[in-house]
Amino acid sequence: MQINLDEAKEILLYVIKNNKSLQDRGQFPVSVSLCATAGIGKTSLVDNLAKELDYNYVKLNLSQLSDPSDLVGWPCKEHYACKDGECAWISAELISEYIKAGWTITEETRMGYAIPMWLKSLDPTKGTILNLDDFNRTTPAIAQAVMEIICRQEYISWKLPKYTTIIMTENPADGSYNVNDMDEALASRYMKFDVKFDVSSWARWAENQQIDGRIINFLLSYPEIMKENAQHRHPVNARNYVMFGNTISGIEDWEQPKNLAFIQQIASGSFLDDKDNIVGSLFTTFIANKLDKLISPEDMLMKPWAIIKPQIKKCVYDSNGQYRPDVASVLHTRLLNYSVYYFNQKGAKTDIVQDRLLELIDAGADDPKETLFSEDLLFDIIRTLMKQFPTRTNKFMLNKKIREKVK
Repeated sequence: MQINLDEAKEILLYVIKNNKSLQDRGQFPVSVSLCATAGIGKTSLVDNLAKELDYNYVKLNLSQLSDPSDLVGWPCKEHYACKDGECAWISAELISEYIKAGWTITEETRMGYAIPMWLKSLDPTKGTILNLDDFNRTTPAIAQAVMEIICRQEYISWKLPKYTTIIMTENPADGSYNVNDMDEALASRYMKFDVKFDVSSWARWAENQQIDGRIINFLLSYPEIMKENAQHRHPVNARNYVMFGNTISGIEDWEQPKNLAFIQQIASGSFLDDKDNIVGSLFTTFIANKLDKLISPEDMLMKPWAIIKPQIKKCVYDSNGQYRPDVASVLHTRLLNYSVYYFNQKGAKTDIVQDRLLELIDAGADDPKETLFSEDLLFDIIRTLMKQFPTRTNKFMLNKKIREKVK
């Protein structure tokens, strides 16, 4: 079973919360691995999750570590010290300080491991997410060290901070990547989820990251560019697509022939497996249909209805007066995602979103030719907002017109 990034986030949020409860009961927390093709955004998901939770975030790229000590610290000799019935293992460089403090250094010694630098920098008052990236590209020696950390959240002489969740990210072992199969002893010690790319999930992320709206419109219009080819590879993935989008975002007018040719050249260097330059070719169609000039979701939500209604209508109807469900779908997705983004901002007002929804509902009430968003699109916006923001949107159901849309 495959899950998308939104579903993966929901699972991770639950696991992180549940891990705190497990540790409070003296049990070991559960580790999770996200397995997906390169560039779909799995590592970015983990990074953004740590920011959202205000957790410490440590990302270790295991494929770049050549020695286990890079992960677990260097071996060091430790001495057993005691004072007033309290005993502890200390490293040699701390002996003089402990003696001054009245500790007695015994003759008992052991070989331990110095606390690695990445662990010393963490804020002990916060929870922690440890992201072990490229998990199945590492060496067997490092994989063995990882197994100990996953199992007990410690390594011989040091421990991870309380409320740490370990999240691994890896690529599938389907022959497309130079990765290792994990043996059963290691693979049975964590949960593993296969994650697939989902355009809707990406569009929500892109809206929150304030990616150029034209780039979002393009992928919503042509999601098929993300499909894998006959070699089970993705010529276009979320990573190189965002790179491409950020690169061309500085070009103001994509319609100019010179600029369009320039964009196609950039596309040829961004998607090396796209031998036929399909992305560059589709941009010609995208520009010809003026999909780069669609009304922005911020304007759809915030500007006066008298100004916005004719602009939306111009987008969703062609020159012959034919309704464009494909364009309406793009605008509906953008408006929904921007509304979610807006609700997450300090000072957001529910009435602004509710009033705009009512105006969209009323648009085609008397004349079907004035319909801007179809019933299913309106239903999706209302249902999603009510699900994600139940407290903020509870007044939606007090309005008869909105209530009838979600029956």
